[in-house]
Amino acid sequence: MREPIRNLPLVVAVAGAVLAVNSALPNAARAYHTSKERLLDSTAYSLYRRETRIGIMKVSYGIIDQLQVTTYTMPWILGAALEDVAPNLELKSTFFDKRRLALSASFGFATGKVEVLTIPTNPLEEPFESKVLYLVLPMSLAASVRINPILRTHVGGMYTSVTTTGDSQTSGNAIHGTAAVDLLQLWGMLEWKVSRVTALTLTVRWVPYAADPIVRGTLQIDPDTGAIIGVEVDIIDLNHAAAIIPGAVFSWKRANVRVGLGYGDFFFVEGLGLVAPGELLQYLSFEFDVFVRF
Repeated sequence: MREPIRNLPLVVAVAGAVLAVNSALPNAARAYHTSKERLLDSTAYSLYRRETRIGIMKVSYGIIDQLQVTTYTMPWILGAALEDVAPNLELKSTFFDKRRLALSASFGFATGKVEVLTIPTNPLEEPFESKVLYLVLPMSLAASVRINPILRTHVGGMYTSVTTTGDSQTSGNAIHGTAAVDLLQLWGMLEWKVSRVTALTLTVRWVPYAADPIVRGTLQIDPDTGAIIGVEVDIIDLNHAAAIIPGAVFSWKRANVRVGLGYGDFFFVEGLGLVAPGELLQYLSFEFDVFVRF
């Protein structure tokens, strides 16, 4: 049963800390939420030509004014922990940016390999190794509207296709299979520029469609005996899952801090276009990044 209300004091404490930091900042430091220095996360905006963003969560570079390339750090970190490379790349194009409206499209990929050694609890069974190759293809469209000098709204949608291929061998049986899952996520964000250094945000995310994983494979018992496996797996129902996240972005001349914490049936895995069940983090959904932009 979902019990997110027990985390209300934590969310209120974080919101209070954000406002306290904002009030404590000296006026001389307030500089860089302008019509040109715009938010990039969950918006239609992109970096300008030869502009660079280096942060904890991702590294981006503006190829031209309408096109940026990004690689996310988390897949690289997880890949290094698993002793494997995990290349990922995203291209984002702000193909329309006139007056109050901006539109963007993005496409990316993340791929890698996971190897797991399983040691059975039964001492008579031999340990076996499983290898899984994955390919994640997220695609998104976004729109940003400047309502007035201090308010902006951003909406968008992301479709993610995930394909995995795996091999496992246990007790003399060889298993080879593939799995596929599709996911659609919609989001909306309201941005309020409180000062030249601080922007408050309110983000809502919703998953209208999440397909059950479809697994197909072959089971090889011996050289002369085999079988074809096909099954639809209903693991966790994320259809119509939602999250609401109040947050803030602090921007100075170079340094930027992005924080947010709220309730959610899921939390968003940035860089992969995936979502994970909210119970894994006690129904807390968060946003965080520290980066420089120059």
